[in-house]
Amino acid sequence: MYRKQLFFFSACFILILTGCTQRNYIKEVPPQTSSTESQASSIVIRDYSEKPVTHPGITTSIKSYKDKNISIQYPAISNLKDKNKEEKINQLLKENALSLIHINSIDPIKDTVIIDAEIISADSKRITAVYTGTFYAEGAAHPLNFFYTNTVDLEQVKDLGLTDYADPETLAKYVLSDQVNFYNASPELTEALMEARTQMDLNSYVKIFQEADFPIKTKMPDGTPAFPDSFSYVDKGNIIFSIPVPHALGDFALVSYTPETK
Repeated sequence: MYRKQLFFFSACFILILTGCTQRNYIKEVPPQTSSTESQASSIVIRDYSEKPVTHPGITTSIKSYKDKNISIQYPAISNLKDKNKEEKINQLLKENALSLIHINSIDPIKDTVIIDAEIISADSKRITAVYTGTFYAEGAAHPLNFFYTNTVDLEQVKDLGLTDYADPETLAKYVLSDQVNFYNASPELTEALMEARTQMDLNSYVKIFQEADFPIKTKMPDGTPAFPDSFSYVDKGNIIFSIPVPHALGDFALVSYTPETK
């Protein structure tokens, strides 16, 4: 997604982005330096692997995958009575967290990826993790910001996605409406996002929401898998989901939607 997204937005939004200093994502991007190595060394990775947290019915922890210039955190669970199911759940969580490596053809020597994971919620029925970080591609003018999520149904050992919570067309109309609420965005950033969102039409939004989240459903024109353009999670009854935006606005924006049935 991120390689194709860069080309799509770079020509569309140069004028509307000037002066927008706040970015609509959780972590600040570190200042760029002259080499990938120095960029990577300036980022501190939190290691939660020694700090398990007990939730109703399960215990969670954060593990780290590291391969040269790639460092990705991912959640793991323990203390399930069914150890076979526990193993399958942990395998699914890890595979999803690391899937961006092969889907985006990331080279651990030439490129640099730093991803932090945060467990938003967990109990005996499901676990939700949010991933944020940066991707420094070799020769790129600037890093790209990653945002993705994963909600897993622990009873059925399967991924849950946006279409499990809401209708894609309803969400698309909401994004294009005057009532859209950009999550955690300043008034200045919101103004820029209100204009940026209109560069995609209703059908385009419907498609990316239909293909949001894991398991991977998005395909490139040649049929190869592509990282989704939208990810989501549920927080206190509100659906938080991402849409792609230009790099100067953060590469993604988060939208908060409250279902009428809440």
